[in-house]
Amino acid sequence: MPLSIGITGLSQAGKSTLFKALTCLSEADVSGRKQPLARAAVPDQRLWKLAEIFQPKKTTPATVDFLDMPGGTSSGLGTQAISEVRTSTLLLAVVRCFKHPYLEGVDPLADLESFETELLLTDLKVVEGKLERAKKLDPKERTLLEALAHPLSEGNIKAIPHFNEEERKILSSLGLLCLKPRLVVANISEDDLPQGGQYYAQLQEVCRAQEVPCLAICAEVEAMLADLDESEKAEFMADFGLEESALGRLINLCYRKLGLQTFFTAGSDECRAWTTKVGAKAPEAAGEIHSDLQRGFIRAEVIDYPSFMECGSLAVAKEKGLLRVEGKDYVVQDGDILNIRFNV
Repeated sequence: MPLSIGITGLSQAGKSTLFKALTCLSEADVSGRKQPLARAAVPDQRLWKLAEIFQPKKTTPATVDFLDMPGGTSSGLGTQAISEVRTSTLLLAVVRCFKHPYLEGVDPLADLESFETELLLTDLKVVEGKLERAKKLDPKERTLLEALAHPLSEGNIKAIPHFNEEERKILSSLGLLCLKPRLVVANISEDDLPQGGQYYAQLQEVCRAQEVPCLAICAEVEAMLADLDESEKAEFMADFGLEESALGRLINLCYRKLGLQTFFTAGSDECRAWTTKVGAKAPEAAGEIHSDLQRGFIRAEVIDYPSFMECGSLAVAKEKGLLRVEGKDYVVQDGDILNIRFNV
């Protein structure tokens, strides 16, 4: 399941610094591109533990794409970026919670409001344009667009309707930003690590009311962390009271927000992590590997990660009766190790 995160925010909020820290890209890697795009591996120690046991020819983690959107003086959504950000799975708004030598004061709540206002105005143009230009508009779509027009024109993000899956499908071709899952990152100073400081606390309160996850990250520290080798990272993180990198914390939060989980395939050729929806049944998870596996699904051999690690091998797991055979109705759990049997 492809996952892409559009990093947005005001100019000088630290978007690009965070982007480089998350993707381990240097300034030279991203220069010259209008919208830098990079793919990062999802940190998951379970995959590497499996690789230690299976000793595969190849180990492949799950991935997430990050898109660094150009910022502006009043918004992080410039006209050149809108078409790109509409393709993102999730929007991440970076809000400045540190003092800047060339900017006056720190006002994270005003910055967040500015971002949300631009987001709504951008969608309002799309909705109004669709209502005005469409000669033969489906009645259901017209009703949904009219329901959106008022809160968008009022700039009230809290009043955006909660559409069901069918309604969202009707509106999906418009790529409306206000309907995308959102996340807020408070870009704090290193002095406010690890708790986050007063500005983060202010943002948390507002985000909690909107049911939007909020995470405190010091982009400058994370950028320094990205330049270190593995042997140095643990000591560096300990100095700042950090137990996990920003990438791990951010992706975990994204997975929870989007209702995603990880399952594995493991063998001598490859150990690989895959992403699927929470609640996905075995054939749907098989489809993440290849459409043929979903189409020709017969059964799945399944063992959960903790049980496998206790056994140490599939042979021992089979002897103990812990390697199960499941059918089409099996609901995949986070950490499951699957071997799909299929026939096309």
